This record gives sequence, structure tokens and C-alpha cells, in this order.
Amino acid sequence: MTFQLVYYSQQDPKWKNDILGFGDPSDTIGYVGCALTSTAMLLSGHGFSQTPKTLNEKLKSVGGFTSAGIRWGSVSQIHPQVTVKSNISCIAIDAPLGLIDASIAAGQPVIVMVDSTPAAGLLTHWVVLYAKDGSDYLMLDPWPYQTDVTKKTFLMPRYSQGNPLRRSIMHVIIYEAFHASGGFASPGSSSTSTSTPSQTPPAAATPATGGPYARVKTDVTWGLNIRSTIDTSTTANIVVSIPAGSLLTVTEPNGMSKIGAVNQWVRVRDDKGHEGFAAAWYLEKAPASASTPSMQPVTLGPVPATDPAPTSGTTPPASPSTTVPAPEPQKLIVVVKTTGTKVFATASTKSEVLSKEKAGAKLVVVEPIDKAIPKIGIGGKWLTVKGTNGKRGYVDGGLVKEA
Repeated sequence: MTFQLVYYSQQDPKWKNDILGFGDPSDTIGYVGCALTSTAMLLSGHGFSQTPKTLNEKLKSVGGFTSAGIRWGSVSQIHPQVTVKSNISCIAIDAPLGLIDASIAAGQPVIVMVDSTPAAGLLTHWVVLYAKDGSDYLMLDPWPYQTDVTKKTFLMPRYSQGNPLRRSIMHVIIYEAFHASGGFASPGSSSTSTSTPSQTPPAAATPATGGPYARVKTDVTWGLNIRSTIDTSTTANIVVSIPAGSLLTVTEPNGMSKIGAVNQWVRVRDDKGHEGFAAAWYLEKAPASASTPSMQPVTLGPVPATDPAPTSGTTPPASPSTTVPAPEPQKLIVVVKTTGTKVFATASTKSEVLSKEKAGAKLVVVEPIDKAIPKIGIGGKWLTVKGTNGKRGYVDGGLVKEA
């Protein structure tokens, strides 16, 4: 079906005083319910009628919150026809505008996080992007800004804070509704509008010449994944798997500064024109004159390539005559943002509190790096860490940042 424009305000008296999820009494929908309200607008636009009030209650019934932070994937427990396709943090990188454009063109609006104030620091806010208009996006904003969806509300005039479009979006959530048919329709209108993506990646782009180049490290013998997003919880976003020793063109500005760095992702392109993100810590700098091994990209099979480590329970295939060296374990450190942050015994705020950490405290992450990275800075995602008292437990990813 065509996406219908439905507007809700988180400030609506019908629900603004409701406590969001399992948050504190001050965590009301009216105060911090922009993500919930945006999700309700998206679901209702796809024909799954939900208000912020009804969605709040249904998500609570399936454990869809960590404190007041929404668990994006829990929406599928309520509406199995809607699944999270991409969950991308863009705070440290340019937003994937081509991916956003392609999703919108397919009738799949995108929920994004922006900075709601020009003041110092980041005050997060979530809105729904439903169409591309010139060099900007049209949005449904859950904070009272424009309730008439027949008029255009642009993202950039309100939320760019002086930044270009690619740096005005801090996080991207793309849900896929299986029955979407493309375009959108305003209430009471039988006409359908469509949006043409202006930055759709070419199907087979020619690699840039002259570099800069990065090489897949030789000890990554089972190959390195290039992904359309940095979400490592799925194989659906794997564009191609590249053999060890292959040369990749680094396509993002200053991308070479990330090569070899733990917890960094870099945009690359292979010699066949495949583009996406690769784990920078499995790459090394290579001179422009280096030659690429005559190897073909790996066809995805039952054992995935690394990005950054084999899936738990799998073993990379070894040569019959060679022992495959395992990548050296990396230690990931996160820093507590706010004094009083709790480390729990289990992934629940109702479990035993193992420690209360001060702002600036450094916690060692004790789960695989590839699983941990997408959770850092994201409310509602549990990180397994070792507290300053040496006890292992769980902390909300939204309360910590990378060291």
C-alpha cells in the first residue's frame, strides 16, 4: 500500500503525561517521547493504526523498552510485517543519504535522529522523513511544529544547526513494511507523490584511480565483509565479501585516518564497484602502486566473512596445510556519561545493581566488539561490561560513549 501521512504530536493531552516505557515519573511521552511518536506515525502510515499511547502500552507488554529507551526491534513483536532493516549511528560519520533516498523511493519512510538545538552539546530528537524535495527532506515532526501534513515541513531549516545535510542526521532507523508499494499520499487525497533518490549508488561504479587505498590484512584469511550499514547483527546488509590481501579504495574524506583503528568503520569500494562500510581495524594502509591479488570476491556461504570477527559458534575455514591465525583480541573501553549510572546483574533495570559509576569512569566491554559497537550511545541497548569494582554486568548503551 501507499504510505499515508499521519501526524501525531507527543504533546497531545491524550498521552503527553503518560510515562514512557519503564522510565522514571519525569520521563513522559510529552517530554521524551519523540522516538515513540515517530514510530507510531510510521506504523499508522503503513496501515497499522497506533497512537503514541497505544504503542507505548503494547511495547511495554513485550518488554520493548530499556527504562525510557525504545527497543526498535520490538516493534516486530507487535507487527511482524514490519522489521528493522537498518540501524545506523551517524554521529561520527556522514549520514547514508543514498540509503535514505532509496528507502523513501520504495515507500519506506525513515526515522532519523537530529540535534534539536544550536546550543553546545547534542540534544537528540527523532523525526520521520517521508520524501526528498530538492536537496532537503520533508518530515513529520512529533514536536508541535506543523500539524498540517498537506503543507511541506523541511528538515534543514529547523534541524541543520548550520551543518550540511549529510552531517545533520545523527542516527538512521529504517523499518521495512513488506506491503509498501512506494510513494506517499496526503490525507483525503487520492493522488500519490513519489520521491526520486538523488544519490542512489551506481550498480557497478568504476573504482577511483590513484587511491587512497587500504588493504585487507593477510591474517583475515576467511575474508572481510563490506556492508551497506554497520549493523553486524544481520547478514542481509552484506554487499560482498573480500579476500585477504585485496585492495580497496577509501571513498570518504579523511577515511585513511581510520585505517587500523579499533571501533571505526570506513567507506570503501572494491575493484568491481561494490561500495559500503568495512571494519577499519582489519585494514592496513597500502601504497597507490600496490597490486591487487588475482582473487574473486567470496561467495557468501554458511560461514560469513569477518567484520570484525566470525559469528559466535563458527570457525573460519583453514587451508589444509596452514594453521589460520586468529585475530588478536581487542579491548574496547567505554566512558560513563553521567554520575550514578548503574551496572545491573542482568539486562533489566529490575535486577540487582552491581555498581553505580561516576561520570568519566571507564568500563571494559566484555562482549564481542562487533556486537558492542552498534550499541554504544544507543538507549535501550544493553552492553556487557566490567564495572570499576571488577564485577561483570550490564549497562544501558545510551549512558556511555567510546573512550
